[in-house]
Amino acid sequence: MIERIIGILIPPACREETLGDLRERNDGAQLFLYDALRTLPFVIYSRIRRTTDSVVFLMEAFSTYISFISTAWFLYPGLLIGRQGWLRLAIPCALALLVLMLEGAYADPRKRWPRRPYVAVVMAFGITGVALAVFPVLPLRLVAIGSALSMGFLLMLRTMFPPVSDRPQQAQGPAYWQKQEMVAGGVLKLTAAVAALMAGASLLPERVAAPVLAIAVVAGVIVWTIRR
Repeated sequence: MIERIIGILIPPACREETLGDLRERNDGAQLFLYDALRTLPFVIYSRIRRTTDSVVFLMEAFSTYISFISTAWFLYPGLLIGRQGWLRLAIPCALALLVLMLEGAYADPRKRWPRRPYVAVVMAFGITGVALAVFPVLPLRLVAIGSALSMGFLLMLRTMFPPVSDRPQQAQGPAYWQKQEMVAGGVLKLTAAVAALMAGASLLPERVAAPVLAIAVVAGVIVWTIRR
């Protein structure tokens, strides 16, 4: 029974191998459960890294956030006055993107379904809408219209850039257009890191923001130099 439950929690792409390793390492049920709970987060994280394209993910995050900001600009401009409003608008974006990442990680690569990306988008914003209806941190009208705009952008992006597992691969490596995407990925990641750093600094008091920002920039340069 425990093994069956753990098997459901493991992504299908690596379920058999992970369960086999857990059986070999553990004899009793308690050791099996402890080892499984300790291993499961790393397995899910590894699968998310394999199935989530960082470039497409950043484009999805940008388009989703812009959709909610645009909706708030026309319907509830008062939300954009203070910092809390901008952070509240990021909540539905984060929830929807989290659901999309998990859906991609738990998708079975042996079962190809052409409509899966579109169903995943609808499911992500459906779950987001239910969560925000239970915990109304934003007006439901804003959530509904922002979700509709976001779904339009994400469906277009997922039509142009299919999931990683469904993309064509050359015999010697990724296709040419994928190599160009990898080159652009570094710039987009750097831009996202700078934006996240500035957003985090904006939440701090003005006296502390400048020193913290300077320390973070210096630390980032040092880490980048070492890794390079």
